[in-house]
Amino acid sequence: MQEMDSHREQVADLTPVDGAAALGPFDRRNARYGLPLLVAIVVLLLVGAWLVRNLSATDWNPTMLVAVAAEEGPSLGYSRALLGDSVENRPGRGHDGRFFFVQANDPWLLEPHRHAAVLDRPVYRSQRMLYPTLASGFGLLEPWGAVWGLLAVSVVTISAGTYATALVARGMGASAWWGLAFGFNIGVVSELLVGGGGHLGFALVMFSIAAIQRGRLGWSVAALSGAVLAREVMLVATAGIVVWLWRQVGPKAALIHAVVPGAVVAAWAMYVRSRIGWMSGLAEVEEIGWPFVGFVQALEFWPNRPLSFAVGVAVLALLAVFTLRFIRSPGSLVGYAAIGFVPLAVLLTLQVWFNYFDITRAVSPVITAFLLMAFAAPNRDHEAPMEGTPSP
Repeated sequence: MQEMDSHREQVADLTPVDGAAALGPFDRRNARYGLPLLVAIVVLLLVGAWLVRNLSATDWNPTMLVAVAAEEGPSLGYSRALLGDSVENRPGRGHDGRFFFVQANDPWLLEPHRHAAVLDRPVYRSQRMLYPTLASGFGLLEPWGAVWGLLAVSVVTISAGTYATALVARGMGASAWWGLAFGFNIGVVSELLVGGGGHLGFALVMFSIAAIQRGRLGWSVAALSGAVLAREVMLVATAGIVVWLWRQVGPKAALIHAVVPGAVVAAWAMYVRSRIGWMSGLAEVEEIGWPFVGFVQALEFWPNRPLSFAVGVAVLALLAVFTLRFIRSPGSLVGYAAIGFVPLAVLLTLQVWFNYFDITRAVSPVITAFLLMAFAAPNRDHEAPMEGTPSP
């Protein structure tokens, strides 16, 4: 406890100060949380309007928007068996939404022979359990309810992530309107377009950072535990946060942030294998390869895909610029949470670099972190616990 108090005193002069400090308790609360909430509501309304527009164009059939059964094959037959012939086919081979729909119908893997067997990579997909579990009401909803649930959770996630990012921006001494760095992040938008669930993990990481800024490390641990269940790659963000905590707060807080999320994801991984089969799952990972090989291979196809080419080159440039910004801001918590995605990105295969919506999803934490560090609070290089005793 004395160590924590000492740390707070050391960083007191680095804590952002704004007009809220001079207000009474009620006004201070509104100054801190009112504007972030407004920013989140704005994003909620915009995403909701986009959703209504697209649903009205498909006669209020949600299957197109979550990419359910996008190709002839097991997923199409599976979804039509549960939803009927009204299932919409998305051109091409579809995307993540069709698999999350399968998981939503059996989030606890109680009948893997019926549901998980439809997945292209059962162990790999089943590790990402939080999004389909929430969408299905923890397995209580019928198939059509699960389809609508996927959309509802996605919309709420983008709004909630915007709120968390607005809180983080305030913690960095910037305007809460920089919360839009989450809601308008092209990677987050891409998750919505393909029925993905990575934005849920990313939103929980931002909630973790906001909690750390306010000295609520117990909430931070809980948020990271959810993040790694939403998308296992958020272990990369967790590792960065652990390093920052070790340097800025102390080993106890860092170890708890490492052990608890790690134990949670490991326990779920063991459960998945007990239901599906005892295998490592490494053979199902198709997204990781040799450095820059995926980018170079994508260059062969990009001449006929100008948008993906432009975005791919921009992402590569962003990785370099963000790394330089991180070096110049050695105490940035958001920087530590995102820096691990830089080396990860250079290892990504053609499967990820090929389409602009896949590569932007893969580096979405870098996009938001760069905007916050470079433009929202360009002169700040340190975020520290703001209020309360930083104990788990």
